[in-house]
Amino acid sequence: MVKRLSVCLFLFGSVLLYAHLYMFTLTFCFVSNRVQVEFYVNENTFKERLKLFFIKNQRSSLRIRLFNFSLKILTCALYILRVSLDNPKGINVALISFLETMLITYLSYKGNVWEQIFQVSFILEMINTVPFIITIFWPPLRNIFVPVFLNCWLAKGALENMINFHRAIQRTHSAMFNQVFILICTLLCLVFTGACGIQHLERAGKNLSLFDSFYFCIVTFSTVGYGDVTPQIWPSKLLVVILICVALVVLPMQFEELAYLWMESQKLGGNYSRHRAQTEKHVVLCVSSLKIDLLMDFLNEFYAHPRLQDYYVVILCPTDIDIQVRRILQIPLWSQRVIYLQGSALKDQDLMRAKMDDAEACFILSNRFEVDRIAADHQTILRAWAAKDFAPNCPLYVQILKPENKFHVKFADHVVCEEEFKYAMLALNCVCPATSTLVTLLVHTSRGQ
Repeated sequence: MVKRLSVCLFLFGSVLLYAHLYMFTLTFCFVSNRVQVEFYVNENTFKERLKLFFIKNQRSSLRIRLFNFSLKILTCALYILRVSLDNPKGINVALISFLETMLITYLSYKGNVWEQIFQVSFILEMINTVPFIITIFWPPLRNIFVPVFLNCWLAKGALENMINFHRAIQRTHSAMFNQVFILICTLLCLVFTGACGIQHLERAGKNLSLFDSFYFCIVTFSTVGYGDVTPQIWPSKLLVVILICVALVVLPMQFEELAYLWMESQKLGGNYSRHRAQTEKHVVLCVSSLKIDLLMDFLNEFYAHPRLQDYYVVILCPTDIDIQVRRILQIPLWSQRVIYLQGSALKDQDLMRAKMDDAEACFILSNRFEVDRIAADHQTILRAWAAKDFAPNCPLYVQILKPENKFHVKFADHVVCEEEFKYAMLALNCVCPATSTLVTLLVHTSRGQ
C-alpha cells in the first residue's frame, strides 16, 4: 500500500513538473515572439526611422552634427556683422535651428519631459531662437539685439560630439589631441562670450566697441589688467564676475582631465603617431610578456642586418614594463629605435596606437619558458588572428611552440615552430654530427648576404 502510494505521488509530481515546464516553455516562446514582433514593429515606425537617420546612423548623424555646427558658426558671424554695421537686418536662420532642436528633443525623449527641457543646450537654443521667431510675426522687435553669441557654446558642444562620435577622427588623432582641442575651444568660447556680452550690455552705457571688449577680455583673462578699458555699468561688471567664476571652475576641470590623460598615456607608453608611421619604417613586436632575454635576442638579431638599421621597433605588450627592460630601453642605442606600448594585440584600439596597418611587418613571439605551452600557443593564435584581421596586408611572422598548432596560423607569411625545428636538428645530428653547431654559427654570423 505504501509503495503504491509513493508511486502515485511520484507520477503525480512528474506530471505536475512536466506541466510546469510545458507552460514555462509556452510562456517563454510567447514572450520572445512578442518582443521580436514589437521590436520589428517599432523599428518600422516613422519615429524610429527618423531616429535611425538623425541619431543612430553614424554617417547621416555626422552630417546633421556638421550642419548644426556650421549653422551655429554662421549665427555668431552674423551677430558680429550686425554689431559692426549696427544694422538690424540680417538672415534669419533661427527657425531652421529651432525646428532641428525640437526634432532632436522629440527623438531623444524617453519619458521625462523636464529632463529634456532643463538641459543647458535646450535653454540656450530657446534663448537664441524664440525671439527671432517672434520677430517674424512682430517686425518692431527686430531692433532688439538678441544674445546670439551664446551659440558659440552650442557650436562647441556639436564639435565635441563630432570628435567623440566619429571613428575616423578617433583613428587619426589621439585622446590627448582631442582633449587639448576641446580645451582651446573652451578658452575661445569664454573669450568670445565675454567680448560679445560686455559689448552687448555696454550699449546702454559707454558703448564699448567689439574690439575694445575683446581687448578687455584678453587683458583680464591673462591677469595683466592694464585698466585702460573697463566696463562702466553694473550688468557688464556682473557678467565679468560670472565669467571669471566660470573660468575658475571649468578650466581646472579641463586641465585635470588633460593631466590624467597625459599620465595614462605615459603609463601605457604613449602613442606612435600617424605622421611617423607614414614617414618612417617600423615593425610591430607582439608578446604576452616581455623578458630581458627575449628582448635582447630579438633586437640583436633584427638589427644585425645592415638594411634594417633605419627601422623602428614598436613593442606591444599587455603587462607593465619590467625594471630591467626599462633600463635597457633607456640606453641611447635602443631608446632612439625602440618604442614600448602597453596594450593587447586583441584590441583594435591598441593595434591602432601601434599603427599596425602602416607597419612593414608584425612579429608575434611566444614565451619559450612557459610551462603550459599549449596555452601559450592559444594566446599566440588569438593575437595572430586579431593582427591579420586588423591589417590583412601586413606581413605576419609567427612563432609556435607545438607542431599541431601550425594549422591554425597557416595564413601567416612565415611560421616557425620551435619543437619542430628542434626535432629536425636532432635528426640532422644523427645523420651528420655537428650540424646544429654549424647552423647556429651561420645564423648568428649572418649579415644578410
